[in-house]
Formats: sequence, C-alpha cells, structure tokens
Amino acid sequence: MRAMSERIAGEKVVVTGGAGFIGSHLCAALLARGAAEVTVVDSLRYGDRANLAALPRLTLVKHCLGTDCADELARVLAGARYLFHLAAEKHNQSKDEPARVLAANVAGTATLLELAGKAGVRKVVFTSSLYAYGRVAGAPFDEAERPEPRTVYGISKLAGEHLTAWAAREHGFAYNVLRYLFVYGPKQFAGMGYKSVIVKSFERLLAGVGPVVYGDGEQRLDYVYVDDAVEATLAALERDVSGEVLNIGSGRATSVNELVDAIVRVSGKDLPPTHGPADWTAGSVRVANPDKTARVLGWRATTPLAEGLARTYAWVCGAR
Repeated sequence: MRAMSERIAGEKVVVTGGAGFIGSHLCAALLARGAAEVTVVDSLRYGDRANLAALPRLTLVKHCLGTDCADELARVLAGARYLFHLAAEKHNQSKDEPARVLAANVAGTATLLELAGKAGVRKVVFTSSLYAYGRVAGAPFDEAERPEPRTVYGISKLAGEHLTAWAAREHGFAYNVLRYLFVYGPKQFAGMGYKSVIVKSFERLLAGVGPVVYGDGEQRLDYVYVDDAVEATLAALERDVSGEVLNIGSGRATSVNELVDAIVRVSGKDLPPTHGPADWTAGSVRVANPDKTARVLGWRATTPLAEGLARTYAWVCGAR
C-alpha cells in the first residue's frame, strides 16, 4: 500500500497518550507544523495535564482504552484526518496487571482502529516497542526477524501491530508501525510512568549521592533523544510510505557504565556510583539496526548523547 505524502498543516489530528512523555512532545511538534486542532485521548494514569498546559488549539479527553465507553472515541475521531496511537498500559504494569494491559493494548486498540476506519481517518501511526522482539541479547534488532515477545506487554504491542495492519486492509487507510527503543529526555516521568535510569541518576546526584549501577554495568542499550524520536514519528506520517515496521533507535549500544559516566560529567558533580547486585538485565544488549528506517523515512537520530543528557538534566533541575 502506498500513501500520498501527507500535510499536517490545517488538519485535525488525534493523539492517544498525548499527555505522556513522547506524546506531549509530539503534540507540540504537530501544532508547530500548523495542525488546525490536536485532540489528545489519555487516561492520565501515566500522563500529566501539565505537559499540555501551554499548547494552543488542543483538547484533552480523559479516556481509558478498553474500559471506557467507545462512543466517546467515535466523537473524538469524527473529522480527524490522522491518528497517532501512543497510548498503552506499560511494561512494568504487565507483570502485576496483565488483564488491564491486554484490555487496553489489544481490545482497546482494536476498537480505536475500527472507529478510526469508520471515521475516515486517512493515515495511522502506531507506536510499538522493542519488547515486541522479545530477545534481550544478540545482534541489533532487525525488522525482518521473527518477533518472539516474552512478556504480556510485548505480546500486546505485537498484537497491536497486527491489528493496525488488519484495520488498514479493512478500511483502506495508510499506516506505519514504529518500534521505539529507549527514548529519553525532558518530561520522561509523570504519574505511574517509567522513571528511567537517566532521571533517577540525575535526581540522586542532585540529592548529593552517586548513581546506582547494578551488576557489572556492561548492559548495553540504545538511547534515542525524544526530539529525534518525534521527528521519526512525524516522518512516518508525512512520507509517502505505508505498511512499514520501523525501528526508532540510534543504532549505538551504550553501556550503563558509559551512560553513568556521561551523566556525572553533565551534572558537574564528582560523585562516584555505588554498585548493587546484578538483576535480570545482566549481560543484555538491546540495540536497533536503524538502516531500514534511514532508507524508508530518510531519518537517523542526530542528537549526541551528551547534548541530550544536558537538556534532560536542565529539565530535571527545573522540575524540582
């Protein structure tokens, strides 16, 4: 399926999960590109109204996918040209509340996409996750490999990918799927959201104690700055492509030791890390192969880690 190049200016856009970390940055970018109206659908379990407070032409609808009445979603989607679906119950919650995760991420996603199709939405961008791959070691993740998720969250995100493809065939809209790696930056933590090692480490340094490193610190992760991730997300809508599954990562594997060293340098606080026992991440390597995304979207992450960390630190300092 091919899609015409899309123009955001002057259009109504719906963003689920728009009060959260990545979603709020995406909303700001959409409005900066001239969207006539952005409607955010968010349960506010992980998002924060304050993330959207300064944005014009934006309406926030509190709604829990898979739980609340779908009639409200139909009203929200009426007249919308584009849908970015970021809302999801998170990985950490899948351990204790698998039923909630499946209700929101699978049943709720299916309902949302069906209603989007009926409303005449032209293109959908569905945000998936590295957890759809399942494995935690080995070569960089490649979109052509067989995904074998090992968590309820990962299973739910892979199901969302398939549901998006199904709804696109049923209703004729264009779509792309994005598998985010470890996105970081300002606004990363709110409500019950995931507080990354980056935010935790900066908060510890500001409190006068060193970061914590679990095990040998050689776990390697792919960190991508939120502004870069948002640019990729917009490109997935605007580019003349459809039906693609794409990694959103830097392609660089950074060890926890390297990350913590960079965090300490950015903070200017010479506090050595403390070491805790190894956890389930010991020996893990989770990094994306970004080549397909570069080829399809013309996008690569460009923000150096030190620069992204400096921006994040400034936000942490300002949020205290």
